[in-house]
Amino acid sequence: MMLDSKLRMRFRAAFTLVELLVAITVTLLLMAALAKTFAIIGQSTKEGRAQVRLSAKMRGISFRLRNELRIRTIDADPPARSQDGQGYFMYYEGPLTEHTFGLFGAEPFRTTDSGDVLTPDNAQYFDPTVRKGPTYRRLSRYGDSDDYIAFTAEATGDEWFTGKVPAYLVDDEAADPMEPRVIRSKFAEIIIWASPRWQVNPATNDLLLAPHPSAMPLYVDANNDLAPDEIVLHQRILLIRPDLNARRVVTNGNADLNFETSVLRPWTNHSDPSRVPNALEGIYPIGLTNPSSTATPAPNPLYPSYAVPGSAGDNRLMFASNWLVGMTPLHQFYDLSLRRIVHPDTGEPTPYVAANSLQDLVQPHNRFAHVRYPGRYMGQGSFTPSDPSADNLTSMPLLALGWNDAILNWQGTDDPRGASATAPAWFPQSHPSPRTRNVTLANSSGLFNGWLLPHFELGDPNQPGTSGSPHWERGYFHVNTTADPRWDRTGEDIIATGILSFDVKGFDGSAPVFLTSGPDGAPGQLGVDDDASGTADESTVTTAPVQVSSELGSIGTDDVVVDVNDLALFNVIGSSVLDPTSFPADPPDFQSLGSRGSFADLAYPYLAGSALLTRTGQAQSTTIPQNFSTPERPSGVTFNTQVRFNYDAFLQTDLSLYPIPTLTLNSLKRSGKLVHATGTGGIWLMQPAYDTWTDFYESDNFDQSGSLVGSVAAGAAQNGTVWILNDVSGLTRVPRAPASPSFLQIDTGLLIADEPETSAPFASRLPAISVTIRLGETESDELLDFTIIEELQ
Repeated sequence: MMLDSKLRMRFRAAFTLVELLVAITVTLLLMAALAKTFAIIGQSTKEGRAQVRLSAKMRGISFRLRNELRIRTIDADPPARSQDGQGYFMYYEGPLTEHTFGLFGAEPFRTTDSGDVLTPDNAQYFDPTVRKGPTYRRLSRYGDSDDYIAFTAEATGDEWFTGKVPAYLVDDEAADPMEPRVIRSKFAEIIIWASPRWQVNPATNDLLLAPHPSAMPLYVDANNDLAPDEIVLHQRILLIRPDLNARRVVTNGNADLNFETSVLRPWTNHSDPSRVPNALEGIYPIGLTNPSSTATPAPNPLYPSYAVPGSAGDNRLMFASNWLVGMTPLHQFYDLSLRRIVHPDTGEPTPYVAANSLQDLVQPHNRFAHVRYPGRYMGQGSFTPSDPSADNLTSMPLLALGWNDAILNWQGTDDPRGASATAPAWFPQSHPSPRTRNVTLANSSGLFNGWLLPHFELGDPNQPGTSGSPHWERGYFHVNTTADPRWDRTGEDIIATGILSFDVKGFDGSAPVFLTSGPDGAPGQLGVDDDASGTADESTVTTAPVQVSSELGSIGTDDVVVDVNDLALFNVIGSSVLDPTSFPADPPDFQSLGSRGSFADLAYPYLAGSALLTRTGQAQSTTIPQNFSTPERPSGVTFNTQVRFNYDAFLQTDLSLYPIPTLTLNSLKRSGKLVHATGTGGIWLMQPAYDTWTDFYESDNFDQSGSLVGSVAAGAAQNGTVWILNDVSGLTRVPRAPASPSFLQIDTGLLIADEPETSAPFASRLPAISVTIRLGETESDELLDFTIIEELQ
């Protein structure tokens, strides 16, 4: 009996199976909770560290940008007087906008990190750790990344700008003429731009070009979503050292046209201006066979032809043409602001270069990455000869850009990246494509839009390259057998990686800011007398428009402020907009012009990456004054009640052929940054840019002009200015006659009395700019952006 009792007591002291299971379950729950807690802490720590890294990177970039913009040499008040020698300020607005990638559409499914596709009936479908979703616009993290800013700056105190040059340029006694030497300057040309990582064949160092008529360079896009896998921010600081020039007599293939000019000092200060160290003979002077060469065999020039002859539509030939990329090898070895010398009689670019002064840089054609598009590409010259005399004209100076067609121009049936490339199913297949198109030479589309060509980035000139086009090699040791790692400059111009947006905007004092009624459709709160006027929602008040809109924007309501940078502007401009200063207001509206003044993209109504393009065709009978959309700023124009908001009365409705109005934007056309054909032929070139410009072209003895057919009257609408070259016979300069029939209608410019040949692209003063940079980390999926604002007056 006692034994049974002890056994029972011992049995009661142990756990039952149920108790063990409960204990294990509780333990597992506690462990799961603990693991979850540690996971949350770990994720929070990871995010915190990512934010710290991004913040540190942003502080460095913002500090650099602020400091450099504050030491610029000139205010934004065009046109600059050339004789004042104050340098320049400009920024180019690419066709991408903050919302371009957001318009691509949402993904119709979710996937796990391992690539498994999840459907809505899957339990993991709504798991927040799964990153893609049917309403998630993954690409919207990318913003405006194709803007470009450049200016001249003056160093403060003893902190002068520094850069590299070959030793021979500053030391005649240098034992090794190619030894990199560091030099200093108080003045510099500063250029900042963003661009994708480009696809390059590692074996040949050749760029990979799209198998498409545009033949533009391809950026890295491993996941095939049409967005660059990586965008980097570049900066070049080019020293202004005109003291490194020497006076020499140069030839241009005709002894009668020899002239004396300043050229970059030749090796050992030789009388022959083409005398340079053997290693550089293939690239300098650009495209010139060096008669003083001591190399055996003498090197062939890397870019021997001004414009490589061939079919008009073969863009691949352009990348072997001197006019487009002939200056790029020099910028690998000279951290100098260099210009291509222009012949004083003909106006043609020559094979010689010189170091710029501040006065030289007032003129746009002397700046980094600026080129003049040969007339043969605009129907004004023969493609058979390969010398400049084949052209009757050139474009005005433009940035050497191209492309982002894959983003802006893909229609769903012809992927510009080639037949084997297919865009995701969610990519829009009917995005408007009013970007510039060379309508006669259709295959030339894509050039002069988008990002700066990759040729202008620093790299490794020692790589072998190939003898054919496109030329990507920098051309240093393509004539030598020994590599020189001292001149591998890959990445030296990169100041930030992981860029998602580099967005430059200018302040437009006339840009509209709207008050809208928000989701509830009522001004203020629905059914509430927000302004204590005795009437709720004011929808019944018709006595004065001020009362009609007085509840819009009330504190604590869902009313929304919409400016020109807001994607909702697309909806606003398709509706009636009330001007509070107009009478009467019948019927009232719940969208009102609240104020004016906003930072905006240049020419924002006309950018190909904007959501506005499908709305601009709805323009009706009025215009609004805007510095950037209408540079002439018509005075005294206001909204009328019940007239749809619009940009310009002259907008065409056929966006596919003619997105740019024929009778406006004249200052942009007079600068040569917008050139279109006659009639409704289409747009040749468009590069909206704010530029301090110059008055030099009014007295340079060359004809820069352009007008509509048969019209030379003062104030005539412009087709776009071009640079007309001269025929020279003795001492007589005669403008070359355009081809007949003329595709571009050209006049002499001198026939328009009291009217300048050219003008700044935007003639108004620019009070300030904003620069927004967005950074991202792939590993942590963290984003961070900042905006700096700098006055320019």
